[in-house]
Amino acid sequence: MHLTVLTPSQQATLAKIVCAVARPGGVALLCGPQGVGVSTVLTHVAASDRLAPRRVECRDIETWTSAIAEGAADVPDVVLADDCHRAAEGDLFRLVATCRRRRPEASLVLAGEGRLLTLASRDGRVEQAVHLRTSLRPCTIAESRALLATRLPPAVTDDTTSTALLAIHEIGGGIPAAMIRLADLAAVVASARHDGRFNTADVEAVHRRLSPLAA
Repeated sequence: MHLTVLTPSQQATLAKIVCAVARPGGVALLCGPQGVGVSTVLTHVAASDRLAPRRVECRDIETWTSAIAEGAADVPDVVLADDCHRAAEGDLFRLVATCRRRRPEASLVLAGEGRLLTLASRDGRVEQAVHLRTSLRPCTIAESRALLATRLPPAVTDDTTSTALLAIHEIGGGIPAAMIRLADLAAVVASARHDGRFNTADVEAVHRRLSPLAA
């Protein structure tokens, strides 16, 4: 399995989640804005050596919910439920309750975007079951530089480029997925030039193409 290199923030969150679910019966809630790497962290949780030899399965909440409703869910040792912000009212508790009933020692991670916090807070039974609440934050400028350095041409190293990197960080809001998209397209612009460089104006032009409403 190919795993994406994690930012320091993602690594710290991964460590917290793995620690929470390494013990039988642990329930963790992971939240973050779209594109910040929630699903990426879940992939690393599923591959963590610390959870071996426990069986770990990652599915979106709708798949888990359907399997439970049909009585076909074979509850693994560690249940990773992604996109939980899409859950209907009561689905989170039904998942937790089903795991508790069928496999009391099973651990769970409920992961998703901001609405997940609202859904969990509305149901005191879910709130009571959760042992760890953690969230992924956007990258700092230092983390953004490290992340983007692996995606840009070697020539992208001078002061002008540093300004462009700052523009990618600011326009992308520190969100890895948004910044990578901008950087990849900016790299295409740079590759068409003999010096392999691009500047802030290039980044802004790429952003306008990606987001017409931003023009």
